[in-house]
Amino acid sequence: MSRFILPLLPALALLAACATPQERCIRQGAGEQTRLVSEIKETEGNIARGYAIHRQTLPETVFYRCRRIHDGKVVGYYPCPETIYRTIETPVPIDVAEERRKLRGLQDALPGAQNRAAEAAAQCRLQFPE
Repeated sequence: MSRFILPLLPALALLAACATPQERCIRQGAGEQTRLVSEIKETEGNIARGYAIHRQTLPETVFYRCRRIHDGKVVGYYPCPETIYRTIETPVPIDVAEERRKLRGLQDALPGAQNRAAEAAAQCRLQFPE
C-alpha cells in the first residue's frame, strides 16, 4: 500500500495540518480499517485481472538547458539537471486461489477493524470535543 501513498504524501501532510485534533485522532484510530479496505480493493482487482500489478517509483535525471545571464544579458548556456520520478507498472503472476483465500481473510478481519475504529472515534470525541 505504501507504494500507492508515497506520491500523495505532500498532499496528505497538508490535509493533516488542517485537521482538528479530533479529526486526526479519528483518522489514526481508523488506520487498520483503512488499510484493510485498501487491501481488499487491491486483492479484488488482482482476482478480476488474473494478475497483480507491481508499482515501482524510480528517479531519473533529466538535463535542461539553462541560460547564464550576466548584466541582464544571456552570455551562455549550461546543462542543469533535475530529478524527476516515474512509476513503472509491471504485471506479476498470482495464484488466484491463494488471492481468494487472502481476500476471505481480509473480509473476515474487516468487521473487527470497523468496531475498533468506531470505539476509537467515540474515545476521540470524548478526548477532543469540538
